[in-house]
Amino acid sequence: MLWTLALAAYSNSFQAGMVFDNAVVIAKDPRIRAATAQNVELIVTSEYWHTNVASGLYRPLTTLSYLLNYAGFGNQLRPAGYHWVNFSLHGANVSLVYGLGILVFGEPELALALAGIWGLHPLLTESVTNIVGRADLLAAFGVLAGLLCYVRSTPAAGRRKLAWLAAMVAFQSAGLFSKENAAVLPGLMLLYDLTWPARSTWRGRAPAYGALALPFAAFFYLRGQLQMHIMMIAFAENPLAGTDFWTARLTAVKVIGKFLWLFVWPARLAPDYSYNAVPLFGWRPASWEDLKTLIVLAVCLGASFLAVRWRRTCKPLFFFLGFFFIAMLPTSNLVILIGSIMAERFVYLPSVGLAGCLIVALQLLSARLSLKRPVVVRTAWVATTLVCLALAGRTCARNFDWHDDLSLWTRAVNVCPEGARPHYNLGDALARIPGRLPDATAEFEAAIRIRPDDTDAHISLGNALARTPGRLPDAVAEFEAALRVEPDRAAAHYNLGNALAQMPGRLPDAIAEFEAALWTEPDLVDAHYNLGNALARMPGRLPDAIAEFETAVRIRPDLAEAHYTLGSALARMPGRLPDAIAEFEAALRIEPRYAKAHNSLGIALSQIPGRLPDAIAEFEAALRIAPDSAEAHHNLGSALLQMPGRQQDAIAELEAALRIRPDPVGQQAVDRLRKERPLGR
Repeated sequence: MLWTLALAAYSNSFQAGMVFDNAVVIAKDPRIRAATAQNVELIVTSEYWHTNVASGLYRPLTTLSYLLNYAGFGNQLRPAGYHWVNFSLHGANVSLVYGLGILVFGEPELALALAGIWGLHPLLTESVTNIVGRADLLAAFGVLAGLLCYVRSTPAAGRRKLAWLAAMVAFQSAGLFSKENAAVLPGLMLLYDLTWPARSTWRGRAPAYGALALPFAAFFYLRGQLQMHIMMIAFAENPLAGTDFWTARLTAVKVIGKFLWLFVWPARLAPDYSYNAVPLFGWRPASWEDLKTLIVLAVCLGASFLAVRWRRTCKPLFFFLGFFFIAMLPTSNLVILIGSIMAERFVYLPSVGLAGCLIVALQLLSARLSLKRPVVVRTAWVATTLVCLALAGRTCARNFDWHDDLSLWTRAVNVCPEGARPHYNLGDALARIPGRLPDATAEFEAAIRIRPDDTDAHISLGNALARTPGRLPDAVAEFEAALRVEPDRAAAHYNLGNALAQMPGRLPDAIAEFEAALWTEPDLVDAHYNLGNALARMPGRLPDAIAEFETAVRIRPDLAEAHYTLGSALARMPGRLPDAIAEFEAALRIEPRYAKAHNSLGIALSQIPGRLPDAIAEFEAALRIAPDSAEAHHNLGSALLQMPGRQQDAIAELEAALRIRPDPVGQQAVDRLRKERPLGR
């Protein structure tokens, strides 16, 4: 029944696209392309963010699960299969929460209410509907299953006890190698032991704590072998990194308050809470934002005091409140600062504790009202059913936000209008839609107003302005603004070079910018290619241009356009025609339907004695691909004029070229040909 309810709530999640971090973690990770021993070794011996060597994250089991989807199930970049795996993991976790409810409450009705409220809560959608939320699903699975195995092991003995402990170690390993926050399992075990100390002796519990040393030792050993970097915390992702200790911790308390409110009233959910979405605590006595932080601190301390006070009389409250704080600790920024200030996925596991506190509150309320048990049961079922239906409806609506980048970031901007990254990402999504460039420009400008030193926003705004008629000088200004913030940013130099190359008299400046980009990033293929194009337009610089094109094809041998442009440049050099032909042929091996390459190859072949038939074949191939190419028609006609008996075909091709691109001089030439060679001759 729980799985059916969850499936109903997440039925529309399987159409969600590969949005947000999925584009990097899955689409750009070559390790998951094929199920080979080499790829498995790479996954086990490298960081989670394969494209970011400074992430400091080691989650090989999560990446292996992506490999299973991509290569094992054959899903590749089709998201539906990934969503089914995510939902299955969430369904398993719902069942484990039900088991935890049985353990704590001892009543199936209350356990069902606990699992239903938790499993259907929309605060969990980022972990379930967002594919890369799988790390949290796997970590929670390891923690919940490990905790239940520990509870079953405490009264057991002999082989049965060893079996439960082995299962606990396996689940802890699975969680820990999926995401670091699974390290909370020993803390939750200790919480259980403190809540129900009479269920076993400490001597009986000790082997379990000792056994957990194995997965932790393996995890830290493998991580140490990789010599992984300490996580680099970007200020844009976690502004707490740029403030003092107490301001950071009090702001972290405010974030906990936001999580509590979103659990109670999940109306305004967002995928991103980075820079400026959560205002920092400012030590302003009259500020409502700061007052809310102090209220949250008071609520947390008061609830903790009551839970400790009622530890013997209300054990479930003590356990679930402790569960929330322990599970929240690794991602709370209270102990150590992490990569993000706030994310809804952080409360996937901790919200089990919040759901448990809600069930306890309903218990206490019914006891206070002194209602008879049948009335209590009916009232509880009706209330729980209504709450679950409301949560399921909100979850279903929330899933639509994850449909694509446009829907996701539109929602994010509506919820967090003062956040810089939602505006930037919405602008990026709009810039890819025909006709929406003005809207994209407005979003990039909004991101810069919020965070003036955002280099990426300046670059993206510059690119949008460069595509807008008449705004090229403004684009140059944005690229220059980016370079004032980050002088060594290769992308800013490269894009500035592109803009300057389009402005009269600025070609030398464009060349200087391309060279600056390559000084920072020597293997930037596009910079080599465009530098070659710029040099080719400068008198006497054609050899330098050829050198840049050759570098581009050496870095990217499969870049057909670079081979074609290199061939065009070589064709202009005395004695290099054979090399030019080789480059045109290389371009066509990569892209057989490259019409311009066929045409240029035909021109080159027509200049070599005895190769005119081959040239004609290339012109004809170009016209099969691009029948409206006036140049190819003209070149074919000119070649056919040199072939005995093909004059009529030549005139037809020349006339076809003139129909596409009228030319009075060309028309006069064709008329003379007709007079010299009448059609009947």
